[in-house]
Amino acid sequence: GINAEYMGIFGRKRMEKKEEGGKFDYVWVCSELKAMNEDKEKVDLQKLHDLCKAFTKLSGSMGFLVSWGFDDIHLKCRLLQERMKMYPDCSSLHQIVEKEIALKLHTLSGHNGEKHGYKKEDPLYSYESASRTLLRLMWFLTLLTQLIKNLREYPEELMSVIAQKSYNDSISPFHPVMLRQAISAAFLTVPARQDFMKNAFGVTDKKAFSDILASILKPLAVFISRLWKYYQEKKITNLEQSLHLRLGHY
Repeated sequence: GINAEYMGIFGRKRMEKKEEGGKFDYVWVCSELKAMNEDKEKVDLQKLHDLCKAFTKLSGSMGFLVSWGFDDIHLKCRLLQERMKMYPDCSSLHQIVEKEIALKLHTLSGHNGEKHGYKKEDPLYSYESASRTLLRLMWFLTLLTQLIKNLREYPEELMSVIAQKSYNDSISPFHPVMLRQAISAAFLTVPARQDFMKNAFGVTDKKAFSDILASILKPLAVFISRLWKYYQEKKITNLEQSLHLRLGHY
């Protein structure tokens, strides 16, 4: 059931963003990804939350505008934490998604409660589902997977070109024109590749950088494929307005 203590925070709650400092801990990320991939039955929610938070450091190393554009990921991570508290009997992605599907809550966006028959005084009127939140985090990880792949495949290409190509190859088709234009403009401000290597990973050698990317890419690609396969099985890859996002936020 739902933990009654958290019924009052069903709505979209814009918490203050806690700044995440420091370099991207790729060793920890690789270790966590491999451990999560070994569990074929479920995906631990807390570990998924921690993983997405860790990956936001990569966007934070791509300049202010790109970091600002991904600010919503911090909020999604926190919303996911709140949902875990609401459903104390759910410890995995599978459990919480299936719980929301059973309760017919998985399509709620925080703005479509009336359409689904809820009145304003109902706590569920402004409920934003964990299922949709997880889907948004999956798109974030999909974009990062493409970014890491392209950084390896095009070692001499400008960072701004890599960022734009990664966006085009992943989530761009799902965004309205104005948002695509804003994101493309933000990519023009990303730092040089050498600066990104140093800021995010603490390295300046191209071979070392490529090896780090390879160590991340394989387990990340396996992991994100698992998530998409599960969502496809549940037929929830296109939740209502799941990609209708605010200008400036992924």
